[in-house]
Amino acid sequence: MPTPFNHLVIARDLLPRLPQTIARVFDAQAPAWLLGNIAPDVQTVSRQTRYATHFFHVPLGDAPRAHRVLFAQHPELADPHGLPLDRAVFLAGYLAHLEFDQHWISDIFEPVFGQAAVWETPADRIYLHNALRAWWDAQDLADLGPGVGVELAAAAPRGWLAFVTDGHLSQWRDFVADQLRQRRVRTAEVFAERMQVDVADFAALVESPGQMAARVFPRCSPDRLQTYRERALAAASEILVRYWSGSLK
Repeated sequence: MPTPFNHLVIARDLLPRLPQTIARVFDAQAPAWLLGNIAPDVQTVSRQTRYATHFFHVPLGDAPRAHRVLFAQHPELADPHGLPLDRAVFLAGYLAHLEFDQHWISDIFEPVFGQAAVWETPADRIYLHNALRAWWDAQDLADLGPGVGVELAAAAPRGWLAFVTDGHLSQWRDFVADQLRQRRVRTAEVFAERMQVDVADFAALVESPGQMAARVFPRCSPDRLQTYRERALAAASEILVRYWSGSLK
C-alpha cells in the first residue's frame, strides 16, 4: 500500500480536485489534514492490527467498504458538521487514506502480487512488492519539501479517534515529521526489517534503475502505478465531497 510519504503527496494532489469551498477549509486546517492522511498507519507504533485502523481485510472479497465499517463501529464520526473543525478535517484525510489503500489492494496488490499470482514464490512477490512501494516512495519524497514536516508536526490530536490514543497518533506524527525535517527517510530500512532481509541488498535494488527495470517493472510498470493513482484520486475526491456534504453512509 502507499507509504506515509505517498499519502502526503496524495493529500496535496487531492485539494485541486475538490470544490474550492472544501479545499480552502482543508488547506486552512493543513496540520489536521496531513495527519489524517497518514493516520491509519499508526499501527506501526501502536502495534494494533491493520484491520483495527484500516477496517478492511486482505483480500478484500465482497466485504463492505472501509468507511462503512468505520462508521458502523463509530457512528459519531459520520457527520463532519457535528465535530470540531480540525477533527472533521482529520477524519476527511483518514477517509482519503482508506480509499487509496483499498484501491491499491484491488488494482495493484491482489492482481499482481497476491495469492492468485503464480510467478515466483509468495516471499519473492512480497519482496518485489515492497521494492515497488519503496521506489514509489522515493519518487514522491522528492516532491515534499521540509515545510510539510513542519506543518504535520503542528497537528494536535485531542480525542480525535476512540480506537487510537492521542499519544500514539502524536508518536506516529513525530516519526514521519522528523524524517521529513531531517531528510533522513527510513522506508527501505523499515521494509527490510519487517521482511528480515538485508537492508543494503534491498536498498540496492530500489536505488538501481536497471534492477527495477529487470525485476519489478515487468510485473507492475510506472504507467500502471499512474493509472492506479488517477483512479484512486477520482474515487477519494468523490468520497470526500460526499462526506463533507453529510451524505456518505
